Amino acid sequence: MAAYTLLQLVEVAIASLVMLVGVLEGWQAVALLGGGFLIGKAILNILSPEGGSVYRRSAIGYGVAAVFVLGGAIIARFAG
Repeated sequence: MAAYTLLQLVEVAIASLVMLVGVLEGWQAVALLGGGFLIGKAILNILSPEGGSVYRRSAIGYGVAAVFVLGGAIIARFAG
């Protein structure tokens, strides 16, 4: 297994644990953060066939994830 693949698997495991803790403890912001990391990682990998550097794909993926997390936090704040 390549080092980059192992690193991605570890990142996904950590983000999943963060989201799971947020869900189980009822901490909306923590669950959103874990979900945001997973969304960012997914977009980074979805853009892989398009080419471009890892930095560019990371900026796009985690930028979209940041919008998701911030939007979710705002909605959670005013919804309950």
